[in-house]
Amino acid sequence: QSLIRLLKEKRQAVISHAVTKGLNPDAPMKDSGVEWLGEVPEHWEMVPLKYLCSFSGGGTPSKDNLSYWSGGDIPWVSPKDMKSFRISNTQDKLTEKAVEESSTNFVDSGALIMVVRSGILQRTIPIAINSVRVTLNQDMKALKFNGRMKTEFAANYILGNVDSLLLEWSKEGATVESIEQEYLSASLFPVPPCEEQDQINNSLEEQMNTFADLEENSVEGIQYLQERRTALISAAVTGKIDVRDWQPATEQQEHPAEATA
Repeated sequence: QSLIRLLKEKRQAVISHAVTKGLNPDAPMKDSGVEWLGEVPEHWEMVPLKYLCSFSGGGTPSKDNLSYWSGGDIPWVSPKDMKSFRISNTQDKLTEKAVEESSTNFVDSGALIMVVRSGILQRTIPIAINSVRVTLNQDMKALKFNGRMKTEFAANYILGNVDSLLLEWSKEGATVESIEQEYLSASLFPVPPCEEQDQINNSLEEQMNTFADLEENSVEGIQYLQERRTALISAAVTGKIDVRDWQPATEQQEHPAEATA
């Protein structure tokens, strides 16, 4: 369990370093103009997010109108669907009529989907990339990037710097956890050349797969140990193990090397 926690921390540190310092350790650096970000490679630009993408929101068709929700096949993304990096399916589906007669809109595939209003924003910023055309509820925003920035690079930048961006994008003293559009759109993003963005994305994908394999092995190990512990306890309390001659380990048995010395 400790290893899994360390893997999550390491994963975020690796992502953060790649998207803020690049892959070349010898690249000349310059001040980013963002206090918490520090230096970035000299040839990277620092650009307000509003010049890199367009924003769109969503809405919730009336739950009282069954013709909006019954028999539809249009994915409707809400915060409860934000459990994976890629979204192709959702718990709720809409009909064409629902989209036509409500405030929700279509979002073409390849956008960065972000939760902008939810209690979970106290801890993290749920994001995903939609691999199919979707619609959104009112607590979400879709960011459609132009040719200057790859969607995956923007997603990695957010994933690697969640704590700092939460502070930057939230209004101090607000009673509801939300990301303020004004702060979000004005936020400076590092923009490497597109070819370099692809290289960083590919490198991170390879490393994240390694982390995922390690975490999966750890989870399997925990499950196996829990099953073994349960089986051992059951065998002991049902008399399948003879414990009548059991004695606590002596200090010499616990520390044989020290006893010998």
